[in-house]
Formats: sequence, C-alpha cells, structure tokens
Amino acid sequence: MPTSTPQNSAPTLATAISFVSLHATQEDLDRIYAAAKERSQALRSTRAASVTTGALIRIDKIRPRYLVGLTGTVTATRTARTKTYATVELDEESTDVLRATGMQYIPTDVKRFSYEGIPTTCCFAQ
Repeated sequence: MPTSTPQNSAPTLATAISFVSLHATQEDLDRIYAAAKERSQALRSTRAASVTTGALIRIDKIRPRYLVGLTGTVTATRTARTKTYATVELDEESTDVLRATGMQYIPTDVKRFSYEGIPTTCCFAQ
C-alpha cells in the first residue's frame, strides 16, 4: 500500500477504496482486513465505555433483530466477566414497537418497559 502522500494531504476514503479495488494484493487485503477489525473493536470498546446511567441510546447491531432501532434511557449497567450489559428503559414508542412484535409480554398499561441485558457495545448514543 502506498505510504506517502503529498504534503498536507491525507488519503481519502475514495483513494483507499480505489486502491483496494484496483491495486491491492492478497497480502495488502489481509493487512487492511486486520487493521479494520482492530479499528472496529476499538470503536466498540469506546462506545461501550461511554454508556452510563442516564444516557439516551438507540439499540443497534444486535440479535435478536427485533431489538434493533429501539430507543430509551440506560437505568443501570452491570459487568459480567469481561462484558458490560445495560438495562434500558424503553421510551413509549419503543415499548409499543416491542409489544407489537409479540416477542416479549408487556401489559397494555405499561408505558415504559425496562429491558435487561443489552450489551453496551450495541448501545449508540442518541
């Protein structure tokens, strides 16, 4: 992969994609994949560390998929071994969405449902 760029000019995403698409060898691709995987892990760790009680979050990149897109407020966190999990009090709209899936029993008089066990790596700040 080229290591030099003109002075005061950073490589752009378009340049990187062009390089990968047109010029990268298998060895280059292996190095790029390893770097991307490492960067992704660093971003997940940073995101997880920023999840604190009171934070407004959106749930994403999680299975079961019916939880994707739900929003709410973190009411508690707990760490089990090396992973941290959040209890999220869903807002009224997300509570209604979850109720409609039929995957979780939520009485009709409950306006804001608390969902326990959401990995903090799946919590994105709103």
